Amino acid sequence: MRPHQIVRFVGGRGVAALADQFLLFAIPLLVFKTTGSVAASGLVFLVEWLPRVIFVPVAGVLADRVDGYRLYLTADTVRAFLAAAAFAAVLAWPGATVVTLSVLAASMSLASAQAYIAMETTLPRFVPAEHMVRAQSVIQGTEQASTVLGPALAVLLATLLGTTDLLLVTGVLFALTALNVLTLRGSLRSAVTNAEPTTVRGVLASVAEGAHTLFKLPAMVGLVGLTMMVNLMVGVGMATSAAITTGTFGKPDRYFGVLSFAEGVLSLLIFFIIPRLSRRISSLVAILGTFVIICLGGLTISQANTFTQFAIGYTLLIGTVGILNVFIRAERIRRIPREHLGKTIGLIVLLNQVSLPISGFVVAIFATAHGPQAVLLGAVLGSVLVAVLLLPLVLQLRYPHAHPDPAPNHR
Repeated sequence: MRPHQIVRFVGGRGVAALADQFLLFAIPLLVFKTTGSVAASGLVFLVEWLPRVIFVPVAGVLADRVDGYRLYLTADTVRAFLAAAAFAAVLAWPGATVVTLSVLAASMSLASAQAYIAMETTLPRFVPAEHMVRAQSVIQGTEQASTVLGPALAVLLATLLGTTDLLLVTGVLFALTALNVLTLRGSLRSAVTNAEPTTVRGVLASVAEGAHTLFKLPAMVGLVGLTMMVNLMVGVGMATSAAITTGTFGKPDRYFGVLSFAEGVLSLLIFFIIPRLSRRISSLVAILGTFVIICLGGLTISQANTFTQFAIGYTLLIGTVGILNVFIRAERIRRIPREHLGKTIGLIVLLNQVSLPISGFVVAIFATAHGPQAVLLGAVLGSVLVAVLLLPLVLQLRYPHAHPDPAPNHR
């Protein structure tokens, strides 16, 4: 890719992330406003993440075999259609809003999974290993910029148009990103790595090969377990945030937007310090330090007596995850052989994200009886216990394990 094409490509992924933020704002609020139930919010969160988790191994195999152009174009086109269809369905059948949003969330998660894995496997083909942390921080910064702009724009648009209309706006944004991908088809098509036909047997064999590759890398196994615990805490926090904001503390909808805006600002500020941070501390220190901060954020939420305390805890819980993501993504690319990158990352993402639907299930089961804050406290304590058990594996990050030829297409 030429520099201006890379800018357009990254910018398009940023717009797609912005559209995702609109959905993260709209779906929880619409569900809670329709049902008034924390359990219903948790159930929709489960429905949103379960298909994604199941699909990511297949997405990883496809990322190894299909050019990025077709993967991105299909994902963005499907998401544009689904958002527009959901908007029409909510207007036509308001009594079935929860069902409509559940179907939308589940379907969107499949397309989002493919787009995410495609990004993970496309970037290393154009970036050498020594610049990978910086490149990952740029991608992370673009995504985090959307978390700043997304809630603010969502609040503004919801005020001017209505929360339901955000579904249509989301569809338009995904249509624009699909058009952007269409104009980059020449560059993205050059990223084909494997022309092998995709069959059910072939997919299963590739998943097994990815598992074999992963379990030969003890440091990656430790990072997978650590990320699962982070996602459990984050998932419980996200699944309960709308209910805590509008229910527990009785704040209007705009406060939920302010909450998301605050964690987005922190995430964006962190983006500017990550390249400098990577030169001063090791991945091991950055990952473990961020895990401690995330746990402190969860504890603050669980003990919050005011909305301000809750907002501070939520900002720490969600807003600092970007540091963890950047360093873990860079370690994946350093340690996983290039020929197995897509299938192994697909399996890693499956394992990482399986805790997200579990967190929705936990909220749906326990939040009504014990309260959302108590559920988050349990998630934090359980995560700390598991992290202690995983520490010997994570400490393997002290030893380099770089595979050869870190960027075969880079000259």
